[in-house]
Amino acid sequence: MSKSGILEALRDEEKSLKTQLVAIQRAIEAIELADAPAPAGRGKKKARKVVVVAAPKRKRPMTEEQRQAISERMRKYWASRREEKAGQ
Repeated sequence: MSKSGILEALRDEEKSLKTQLVAIQRAIEAIELADAPAPAGRGKKKARKVVVVAAPKRKRPMTEEQRQAISERMRKYWASRREEKAGQ
């Protein structure tokens, strides 16, 4: 192996080790920050999420006349559907 090949391999290994070192340092910092006590005093309040709940819909009872009208419409509807199906 030539000198340039050896130097290139060593430089690649150095880059890899530096990347690992940075990752380890960040992990250590994260652990230290997690163990640190909360700062004393008043901090900023977090914004609350506003949850909007829709009012329940009330059911309006149908009169007998309304039921009869719906019933008649549906009879006509299904009769026409049967005629269309029979005609095909």
